[in-house]
Amino acid sequence: MKKAVIYARFSPRPNADKSESNETQFDLCADYCRKHDYEIVSRHQDKVLSGKDLNRPGLWDAIESLKHGYTLIVYRLDRLARSVYNSYIVEHAVKKRGATIISISGEGTWNDTPEDKLIRNVLRSLDEYEREAIAARTKAAMLRHQANGRRMSYKTPFGWIPDPDNPALLIEDQQEQAAINLVKKLRTESKYGYRQICRELEKQGISCRGDKQKWHHATVKNILKRAGIE
Repeated sequence: MKKAVIYARFSPRPNADKSESNETQFDLCADYCRKHDYEIVSRHQDKVLSGKDLNRPGLWDAIESLKHGYTLIVYRLDRLARSVYNSYIVEHAVKKRGATIISISGEGTWNDTPEDKLIRNVLRSLDEYEREAIAARTKAAMLRHQANGRRMSYKTPFGWIPDPDNPALLIEDQQEQAAINLVKKLRTESKYGYRQICRELEKQGISCRGDKQKWHHATVKNILKRAGIE
């Protein structure tokens, strides 16, 4: 009987489809194995880990479990990786062990004809685009909420403090807002670089959130980025 190793990954996020939990993926992959005469050798999973991260213990345990002639079975190919570069690394590692990959969803499963390679590459690119688009939308939403005074994390952005009457909202810190205005002026009018702005702020005795906290170019860059200034 053919041998199979099952791998599942689920990275929960707002509005994530709970029907794609690791448990559901295991059930669907196991059902596929029964119908196609695969003996399940082992099951491996990663929880709350992104497909763009290669540092996934469950993934590499699954690959290490593969022997020549085995098949790595996943619910979808994007469970293995969500970037083109990482997909190639995983594919190479699996092939090096003499194994193959099957996605039970059937997208580009697993032949090395030019057509199958083309389909896999297109799907990898789409997965990577989707991940980056989600990240961009999330970042834009957070910036929009911050601009509307909503608190997004325990650490408030520079220029804002928690509203004493409603800690879920933010209000302007006048002293930090004055520093922000100076940063913008130094960048737009004086054409200062990030480190030049840091030196000028320190020269004028303007501290960065806390009397002993020095200015850093990354802080200045983030302030300007939130203001829409490059």
